[in-house]
Amino acid sequence: MSRSIGLFIQASRRGAGAAIVAACLGLNGCHSDSGNGLPVQQYVLTATIKGLDSSGLVLSVNGLAQSVAAGATAQPLTGELPSGTPYSVIIQTQPPGLTCWLNNGWGTMGSAAGPPVTVTCLGNTYTVGGSISGLTASGLVLLDNGGDATPISANATQFTMNTGVIYGNNYAITVQAVPAGLVCTVSNAAAIMGPADVTNINVACTPEFSLLYSFAGGASDGAGPYHSLIQASDGDFYGTTLTGGSRNGGTIFKITPSGTESLLYSFTSSPYSGLMQGSDDNFYGTTANGGVSGRGTVFEITPSGTESVLYSFPAGGSDPYTGVIQGSDGNFYGTTGAGGASDDGTVFKVTPGGTATVLHVFPKVGSSDGQTPYAGLLQGSDGNFYGTTYFGGSYGFGTVFKVTPGGIETVLHSFGGGSDGENPYAGVIQGSDGNFYGTTYQGGSSGRGTVFQITPSGTETILYSFAGGGDGANPEAGVIQGSDGNFYGATYLGGTSNLGTVFQLTPSGTETVLHTFAGNDGTNPWANLVQGSDGNFYGSTTAGGASGHGTFFKVAVQ
Repeated sequence: MSRSIGLFIQASRRGAGAAIVAACLGLNGCHSDSGNGLPVQQYVLTATIKGLDSSGLVLSVNGLAQSVAAGATAQPLTGELPSGTPYSVIIQTQPPGLTCWLNNGWGTMGSAAGPPVTVTCLGNTYTVGGSISGLTASGLVLLDNGGDATPISANATQFTMNTGVIYGNNYAITVQAVPAGLVCTVSNAAAIMGPADVTNINVACTPEFSLLYSFAGGASDGAGPYHSLIQASDGDFYGTTLTGGSRNGGTIFKITPSGTESLLYSFTSSPYSGLMQGSDDNFYGTTANGGVSGRGTVFEITPSGTESVLYSFPAGGSDPYTGVIQGSDGNFYGTTGAGGASDDGTVFKVTPGGTATVLHVFPKVGSSDGQTPYAGLLQGSDGNFYGTTYFGGSYGFGTVFKVTPGGIETVLHSFGGGSDGENPYAGVIQGSDGNFYGTTYQGGSSGRGTVFQITPSGTETILYSFAGGGDGANPEAGVIQGSDGNFYGATYLGGTSNLGTVFQLTPSGTETVLHTFAGNDGTNPWANLVQGSDGNFYGSTTAGGASGHGTFFKVAVQ
């Protein structure tokens, strides 16, 4: 006979000893009745338990506390009790996060076919919510696990999702929709529901576009930030201006992510390039004029602002219109927009000691080679250098080229104009897929510029053609690839006020205008964006702002 829960069997009293033994076989136990010597049956009271996913359940059995382990499905509640013993089982302590209840918790041991003792537990439901900051307009909608859409009112500082979550289940709060002009991010967004309401989720809303600094010009500040910024190892941004400073020849400046600016150096000759930080932590760049022959320099400047000329370009021509990169060999590589045998530009190398080598000379018009590189170089994953020329190529509308470290040049693509792009100002980047991406100032289906992709073997695809109007137009800047895999850039013209835009482009070619410049926030961005270590995008405009001398801005992306 099995030990069924609460099943009480009263054996027949029999006179023969053998019959008594047989009657006790298979029972929980027998003992002699003190009155007549006949056996009395004994049983162990056991409970069946369902849904006990956590510890902490305490039962009281005839006044004695008994803890039940998490995950238990059956629990002996007593030792062997003689038939006829009354019992009472109650829940003394509920487990955290669960509510448990009893069925058939009292009776008398040995009652025939008594119903079983059962304990059933279910998870409690708790609310999910937290705090909100910066929500200045309506339109924010939050989701939990991709559903339970919960609209949030403007200026709300607290929120609670519409539907609670059962203890032990997952919750994950995400943003489905945001008000125009805001970006809202969620922290402490996902976890497993514990035994209490969730109140520590934080939703922070910030403006999609933030004007961080307006350049003032004059002797104490720079004017006209023309080239791309870099974020240095100290977390601050560094760049150059075309004019301004104590000698009105341009400046090198430092600016914090919050917009506090300071000048590191004032030039007598204009730096057309941005900066790069070398492996020695110093900064390197070029000037388009100045130096021994007046045709430009490669310079070095320490983080404290001490500048030295690393190399002066010769009188035969040079005019670097962009900066240098540091190759994997430790040398510096760049381009000049003039110089060389035909004065149509070069690719050069400069050692850290200041020794220069011309790797490639671009020829005159008439050759299928490129002419006049305005952009710098990129060292690809294969160790070769890649860049663009504004003119030249088979059709005269510019090229994408490759140069080996030994100076062997290959034209990968000649822009054909028309529906193809033409005249790339900016260089290229190498995407996460190994292909190269860039922009052309003109060309495309509307003649207002393009974003293109080109494979390492030279197959070109137009990803997007700018249309002008509310769309961007005529990008002088290139694109960068964000950590989300999308491409980000700026156009010189276009947008609502035709003063330029900041845009996002998916790898499949879907464009979104993130910001349209209106003048007081900047006009006509020429430089590439840079993604900061905080995930936001930073950039500059050459004009506009409070004094009309350019701005430093931040764009946040949802």
